[in-house]
Amino acid sequence: MFDTWVLRRPAFFILPSIVIIVALVMSASSPALSLLSLPQILTKLKAFLPVSYFKTPTTAPLSTLSTTPSVSSTTTISQPPKMPKAPVYFFSHGGPDVQYNTTHPVYPILQSIGKEITQKVKPSAVVVFSAHWQPENVGPDEIHVNNAEKTDLIYDFYGFPPHFYKATFPSTGSPSLASHIISLLAKSNIRARGLSRGLDHGVFSGFNVAFPPASNPLAVPLVQVSLFNSENPQAHFLLGEAVQSLREQNIVIICTGMTVHNLRDMRLAFGQPQPMPYAVSFDNALKEAVEQPDAEKRKEEMVRVLKRPDARQAHPWMDHLMPLYIAAGAAGGDRGRQTWTMHEASFAWAQYRFGELPEEK
Repeated sequence: MFDTWVLRRPAFFILPSIVIIVALVMSASSPALSLLSLPQILTKLKAFLPVSYFKTPTTAPLSTLSTTPSVSSTTTISQPPKMPKAPVYFFSHGGPDVQYNTTHPVYPILQSIGKEITQKVKPSAVVVFSAHWQPENVGPDEIHVNNAEKTDLIYDFYGFPPHFYKATFPSTGSPSLASHIISLLAKSNIRARGLSRGLDHGVFSGFNVAFPPASNPLAVPLVQVSLFNSENPQAHFLLGEAVQSLREQNIVIICTGMTVHNLRDMRLAFGQPQPMPYAVSFDNALKEAVEQPDAEKRKEEMVRVLKRPDARQAHPWMDHLMPLYIAAGAAGGDRGRQTWTMHEASFAWAQYRFGELPEEK
């Protein structure tokens, strides 16, 4: 309300009181003095009061006054802790039988990863890229985003028992998150559009193990995004980079496929005591590439691994491998780590996590 000099000067309050008292006393004691004007009374008071009481204080112009509190150069202002970015995951999801084959070694592994996500990361939403969604009848440079709030399942397989086609997985989509993803892709010059589509078995089969509705439900929005309809690793790296910022909102990105996936050799290899040699050699080479500590070196090595002689044996078509390249792109500078693998027949089941888990409080 007042300039600070006022509050530091008692005379501001005392002086008027003295003037009034002196004037009253003098007017009562001397008729002559009662005729004195206020300036004349003040002149007489200067003989009794210090000169400093009558000096006009110097104030800074309003433009130079700071309304912020003064902070010493040695004062440290504590900043709120920065929220860690959510990790990125790659699931080797297996076939549609994975959710029923409770004795398979991958079953408890996926369960453990699911609990890690729901109980430690506690995401605000999940965005999933599946090997089983490459848009058809479009160019190789277009991405589709499921913007439906309620999503059915797509039973994109054949030759399995009838109950496989009655599988369920409860989930809720997010049109607003889908719209945000499309916007992020546009900023990276990636053509994208939203549409309504069911969840394929690359999502619901593995998710029924990782997030069983009865014991570990995924109680956050789930949005699926397609791959490119191509085998271009660089394009899929860029796709991951385009959505990397979602992690800052504690949105978990999960990419599903297989690190080795050769259906052609499956009947030949199943039942054999040893996996196909390429299932071991390619999976090991891929691990070495993904676990490179430098992000640029990782990208170079992951591209180089596709030129290996065993690459086309491990992946006659690269659809099940491209999600791992999306995961590496979304990881940015965060390191990748293989958390588990298994070589079985003409398949490899490596699981990866990029980034760190939040510290437990």
